[in-house]
Amino acid sequence: MQKRIAQRLSLALVFFALIPGIAPAQAPGERSAVSVVDCDYSCLIGFARSYMDALAHRDPSRVKFAKNTRFTENNVELTVGKEGLWATVSGVASAGLEAADTSTGEVAWIGTAEEHGLPVYYGMRLKVGERAISSVETIVVRATGLPLPFGDVKQVVHDPAFAQILPTQQRRPRERLRAVADSYFNTVELNDGMVFAPFAEDCARLENGILTTAAGPGSAGAISPGCEAQFKLGIYRINKRIRERRYPLIDVERGVVVATAFFDHANEFDRYKTTDGIERKTALKWPNSISLVEAFKITDGRISRIEAVFTYVPYFMHSPFYEYPPLPPVAKTKSASDQSCNEDCLIGLADGYMDALVTQRPDALPWADEVRFTENGVGLRIGEGLWGSARSKAPGALRVADPANGSVTWYGVVSDHDLPAYYGMRMQVKNRRIAEVESFVARARNPGPFGDAAKFSVDASYERALAGSERQPRKRMVAAVEAYARSLKEGGNVSARFAASCTRVENGLVVTDGQGAPAVVAQDAATQEKGCEAQLKLGLYKPLDDVRGLRIAAIDEERGLVVATSFADFGLRETRYTTNDGKQRETQVKYPSTRELFEVYKIRNGAIERIDAVSVFQPYLMPLAWR
Repeated sequence: MQKRIAQRLSLALVFFALIPGIAPAQAPGERSAVSVVDCDYSCLIGFARSYMDALAHRDPSRVKFAKNTRFTENNVELTVGKEGLWATVSGVASAGLEAADTSTGEVAWIGTAEEHGLPVYYGMRLKVGERAISSVETIVVRATGLPLPFGDVKQVVHDPAFAQILPTQQRRPRERLRAVADSYFNTVELNDGMVFAPFAEDCARLENGILTTAAGPGSAGAISPGCEAQFKLGIYRINKRIRERRYPLIDVERGVVVATAFFDHANEFDRYKTTDGIERKTALKWPNSISLVEAFKITDGRISRIEAVFTYVPYFMHSPFYEYPPLPPVAKTKSASDQSCNEDCLIGLADGYMDALVTQRPDALPWADEVRFTENGVGLRIGEGLWGSARSKAPGALRVADPANGSVTWYGVVSDHDLPAYYGMRMQVKNRRIAEVESFVARARNPGPFGDAAKFSVDASYERALAGSERQPRKRMVAAVEAYARSLKEGGNVSARFAASCTRVENGLVVTDGQGAPAVVAQDAATQEKGCEAQLKLGLYKPLDDVRGLRIAAIDEERGLVVATSFADFGLRETRYTTNDGKQRETQVKYPSTRELFEVYKIRNGAIERIDAVSVFQPYLMPLAWR
């Protein structure tokens, strides 16, 4: 009897194994029911130290990487060992805060480094599997001029408590440690005085080298000392969301949790009251996000120490390591007929959009069934970003309608509360409804040129129609713009044609006649050679690696206008370069970055007369949102 049962069971197992689509059951998302740890705590810490050693020497061969290692710097995927800080590092601190999780194969290192001799704060997370690094996630904090904690790297001391093993009675299980770290983010989010997290009485927080829970310059401790006291006061009210929270590393023995997340400062208000009734002002009045790596020491179920590094990133930027669930299909309304939109229709929609933007009335606009919207290269919902902070627009703007493309652009000045910003917008219209909006917003305190917005006006040449003999067909106008992009990156070999009086304006500042310097290149660039062609022939733009993602937004043949968008990448492996006159120059920026560009070209007789650009500072090699 038992033999027959065993035979039937064996046949059943074979039968089910042969059915397509049926596999041995495992926990969802797990390859195996048994997790094998092939790298213990010391092994993981060794990988972190080897990685930092390899980084310091700019030599990726000093550490073992998996075949297809994923690597990010400030949430942009780069080639590990070749790009970003790997190409610019000039030193690494001898020690940092180290933490590891043998159950996940994750290890973290938080500390400082040097880039071309300048200090940076650095947060890194590695995943190790089969004795090789499979993923690397890094945050590099540079002093860009934006207000954020940035302490003296020579004075940084990492609290030794993070490395200390807790007595058994002071430990908590993984699930509880994660919940405590999450409760911290819940407290920071919409901070209105409610405290969800348990804090030790002596809780202290170190952010970018500054103890922000103690009184001192650049510290929130000057307002109120202590972790819990600050949150009860509600001084972090501007945190609209703490999103994409991830907890890759939890060390039960030491009570350490390392998390990554984004803090979204929507800045829909620029003044607020704390729980003591005092009115506070926001430091930045426009939407921004910070990306962070944050370590928590949790003893006896309470947060006792926090150390974090964080930097500004474009508002609502995402981590390539965070996965959102797939979206359901969109139910589209059938249109009775294809309704075209002529020039007046397009300009009317653009003006209506701008009016709705500064009055926060998106419901006043005719939207398509499915709408794409980006601000500074990041996809947002209508109502977010500038939609929450815009309060006015300056009189006078340049509108370029292109009925052949169904597109229209708007270029001018807007304000976040009471601070001006240069603004460019491309709109795509389908059946007289708005289907796409791509916007570019350049603010004063971000790196790069910024002219006096109070003096902004649209150059008269943009509004004048060309004589018939001066006009060019669309293909030749596009070719002129493409030739300019090639000339920028060819170090003095100029293939574009320019009018003798050609002028380039970047964020309201003329950068071809001595008023100011273009982004990144030598500070005195505009005083060395004047004019578009002369600057290119001199090779002032040699630090530029590439112009990518060039797209034509709108063309107006009658006025000779082309509106284009692109990205300009500056890897800055070296900060000194020699121009074609034999002189050595020094870049005004010392770290990798990208400029996202919205540019208006005036072309007469095939030659470029003027270029006005909205130039937005972005993380290096920021991915293209539109293709």
